Amino acid sequence: MASDFASLTSSGDQTVEHFRVHGWMRVARSFDNAEAAAMRDVVWDGLAGIGIQRDAPATWTVERPVKLQKLKDHAAFNAVGSARLLAAIRAVLETQAFEKPKRWGAIFVAFPTEEEWGVPASGWHIDANYASQLAPPKGVQTHALFGDIVPRGGASQILSGSHRLIHKWFKDHPPAAGARSADMRRSLQRHPYIRDLLTEGNREGRIDRFMNRVEEVDGIPLQVVENIGAAGDVILLHPLTLHVAAPNNGAAPRFLLSGAVTTDMHGWAL
Repeated sequence: MASDFASLTSSGDQTVEHFRVHGWMRVARSFDNAEAAAMRDVVWDGLAGIGIQRDAPATWTVERPVKLQKLKDHAAFNAVGSARLLAAIRAVLETQAFEKPKRWGAIFVAFPTEEEWGVPASGWHIDANYASQLAPPKGVQTHALFGDIVPRGGASQILSGSHRLIHKWFKDHPPAAGARSADMRRSLQRHPYIRDLLTEGNREGRIDRFMNRVEEVDGIPLQVVENIGAAGDVILLHPLTLHVAAPNNGAAPRFLLSGAVTTDMHGWAL
């Protein structure tokens, strides 16, 4: 597996304990290089149908192509669900039974752009009920990297530790009966750290505060990190972990398959 990435990741982020503390973990080498290449081939074939050519960067004019989701049924993507990944999901969910997904998610491609890279002030979200269970989680998000992703190369950004912050906030500020996701999102925006994260500011200042430093809030270490790694890595996210899309200032497209395993309909099951 790509040795160039040895300096970008560490075994410390590949443990269940890391998941519990930080809300995410890396399952390195969940599938191999050949399987990742086969997935990229499927996507490039699909992109060719809309005029985007693998060997012609001049055609990479659409930053985030749509109409790719019909490709997710291709058998090439089944390789994401390896025994290695399923074992990691079982460890995270502890004793909870779950069904292996029939599909491993939606395809997201991000081509290089001249849009200025930084820590976004908008777009931060979770893909579950804000009042979801903290531990053990009732599900897990899966971000499968089927292409290498370098720093500032279009990686999703994760607010490490945010699952614990969100759980504590709603424990201290219980949502009203019948509260909708939008209501709970507005409530969370009153948290001082989240309010600052969602407030536009000096680009370099935001990178320094949110990415270059760990800020401890109520005993919870918070830091924005990039979902970088090698093709074949899968990042597991706690359902309460905030994440956001970011521009690709690299030289190559970013390839990501985003899916989930859930035992309670992402916290909305009655």
